[in-house]
Amino acid sequence: MYLASFVALSLVAQVSSETDSSEAKAKAQALLNEGAQYYERAEFADALDKFDQAYEAFPSPKLLFNIGQASRELGRPVDAVEAFEKFLEQASEAPPEMIAEARRSVDELLPRVGKLLIDCGISGAEITVDGKRVGESPISDLIRVEPGTHQVTVTHEGMTPAIENVTVAAGTVQTVVLRLRALVEVPVTPAVPVVVPASVPEHAPEPDQGVAETAKQPAAGQGWWLGRKWTWVAAGSTVVLAAGAAIEGLAMQSRFDELNKSCGSASGSPTPSCTDDQISSLDTRKNIANVLWGLSAAAAVTTGVLFFVEGRPVAVAPMAGETTGFVASMRF
Repeated sequence: MYLASFVALSLVAQVSSETDSSEAKAKAQALLNEGAQYYERAEFADALDKFDQAYEAFPSPKLLFNIGQASRELGRPVDAVEAFEKFLEQASEAPPEMIAEARRSVDELLPRVGKLLIDCGISGAEITVDGKRVGESPISDLIRVEPGTHQVTVTHEGMTPAIENVTVAAGTVQTVVLRLRALVEVPVTPAVPVVVPASVPEHAPEPDQGVAETAKQPAAGQGWWLGRKWTWVAAGSTVVLAAGAAIEGLAMQSRFDELNKSCGSASGSPTPSCTDDQISSLDTRKNIANVLWGLSAAAAVTTGVLFFVEGRPVAVAPMAGETTGFVASMRF
């Protein structure tokens, strides 16, 4: 590090001797002095920052030597090699000891650098390594990278980007083959225009009050027995009520036969031996049977109406009617 520091300070003196009154050179000289002080204190990151600013203010090729020295000390072999090579190419009038030091540094650093050979099979594609643009294809020169894993990206207008992560070892060349594919255009279905009425009446006309709403039709493929929920409810009620009426009528008839044998006569005429409670119980059962028969008759009529109405579009007009059912009777 002593030799590097000595060469850097020699450059400071040389640049200082060539400085004229121009503002750019004065600014570069001041930045170079600050960078040399940082370098002497082994604060290489700050030194490199000052050297870069000096080169930006006044791009003297001799400043590249200082940039290469600081980059090497920071463990950036790729940046150091590039700076030293540009220095050797452009600063032919530099002192011999600086040129010799730059060549020794290049020979020392190259084995620590990996290289990439990128093949994308198309011209004019933009190539980046770790997000940094390195040029357009085809690139015949090897791209220097530090040892480790790097992301190579190739992009081209009208094609899908190709990305690959590649691991490079020091002193080796890694070939990366990337192929781009044309973008597939997806046809866009035109939107169906929505027709909006110019005006909508504030009050829609009221439907005809004399006709009931049209019933919903059963879905296609349904049988005549589907979509008739209330029809089947009415039919079931008819069966239950008729069965209840029949059971109650049979119970009444059985009780009648029993009383007729015990306190009645063969001809069926009443006798004083049958009590009023016994006769009243028969009347109660008769009335219950008649009510059940009447309800079952009404349910049967409802079933018939619903069978023709429910599940199909019909218009039902108000109508009135009456029905009569079976009446249970008895005599003593």
